[in-house]
Amino acid sequence: MVKVLVVGGTGYIGAAVVHALLAHGHAVVAMSRSGKSPHEGAEGRQGGLDVPEVLAAAAAEADAVVHTAAPTGDERVEAAAIDALSGPGRPFLYTSGIWSLGATGRDPVDESAPTNPLAISAFRPRVEQRVLAAGGTVIRPGIVYGHGAGIPAMLVGWAAEHGSGRYVGSCATRWPMVHVDDLADLFARILQSVEPPRLWHAVDEPAVSTVALAAAADVAAGGPGTAERWTVGRAAELVGENFATALATDQAVTSAHTARLGWAPKRSAVEDMASGSYVAGG
Repeated sequence: MVKVLVVGGTGYIGAAVVHALLAHGHAVVAMSRSGKSPHEGAEGRQGGLDVPEVLAAAAAEADAVVHTAAPTGDERVEAAAIDALSGPGRPFLYTSGIWSLGATGRDPVDESAPTNPLAISAFRPRVEQRVLAAGGTVIRPGIVYGHGAGIPAMLVGWAAEHGSGRYVGSCATRWPMVHVDDLADLFARILQSVEPPRLWHAVDEPAVSTVALAAAADVAAGGPGTAERWTVGRAAELVGENFATALATDQAVTSAHTARLGWAPKRSAVEDMASGSYVAGG
């Protein structure tokens, strides 16, 4: 049994990772600002990224560390947290994101692609390099969905408010998607693998049309499945320019590594939105 510290253990991704690690037979400590545990089988521990001495003490008691906490927006805080959590001989998995890649072009790119980060993830590649230099592993999830949460929930909210699904930018925009449970399972598989690659992309579907996602959001909100374009400028008035630009960025992302772990999820983001967890009562 491996004792794993999950930083951000009560968050959207972190709670799913805690559940997956418990299912794989590990002992789990879930660290969060509240100190609560997302699962009765895991130990809760209080701590945040801005208190590196607490992070270091908790990491020293663990056999492995998984960092799923939301970015703070402060590169110095992020760097100090990584230094506190990483250590020789202790697996360290860090959650990054596909916005480090920027716009990818029409053909899917894998882990060999260079970074060209969007403004919202401007310093993320430097953080990734710090993790790798410390001997850690970087995982870049696609847009995370499932259980009625994440960015897709925002799309459903827009559809309910405006009476139609909304997508930002071009009708040709695509998002790489990953279900939160599949992502959590991949974390567990990587942790248990022998000498895994150091950089992973985590995507169920390489490139899903944002028009299709917006239409599915409209169905989830009780509409007929319509989708209307929102300019980046209009969306920026609501969510800020950097986030709006990210939502309008076309990406196609795949992985050169995940198949070797037997990870081959078959879920559909559009189906889950239109007839699954995003439907009221779903």
